[in-house]
Amino acid sequence: MKKSRIIQIVGLSNSGKTKLILDMIEVFEKHNLSVATVKSAKGHALSSSDKDSDKFISQGAISSAISFSNVTQITTTRKTTLSELIRNIQSLSEPDIILVEGFKREGYEKILVWSEDFKENIDLFNLANLKLVYCQKVRYNKYLVDLIKLEENLSTVVLSDIFDIYSYLIDNRTED
Repeated sequence: MKKSRIIQIVGLSNSGKTKLILDMIEVFEKHNLSVATVKSAKGHALSSSDKDSDKFISQGAISSAISFSNVTQITTTRKTTLSELIRNIQSLSEPDIILVEGFKREGYEKILVWSEDFKENIDLFNLANLKLVYCQKVRYNKYLVDLIKLEENLSTVVLSDIFDIYSYLIDNRTED
């Protein structure tokens, strides 16, 4: 089984994590790198539908899989750790990269999505393996002084362009 590169995207709620992941998927795919994603949705509950697979879960099945012509969806009621999810994704699809949104306390390579109130909430994050900080272009110039201080304090790099992020990650690949 091929080993995937795992990159966490962390940040406060509404900081732009999902948008960054969507942009990263587009850029990586253009460079022929396959991408899988995992998202933490703690604090939210799955809403079931009238689909048979959801009915099976509602009735008490511990797992349910449905295979469409273009995608397979698997649902399980078993609590699953991030490392288990990663192993399962690697086994099923062997992606080059797995982008993980959330799971702030995990220790994989990280990109922090900066937001104005980050400093007040820094204790929420495990910043071990922080590779870079991403700041949306529309915020970058306005908060340049804060971002320069952050770069110095965290010994990291602040970037605001998706292509710079791609180049940085390719040029600074960490071998496990």
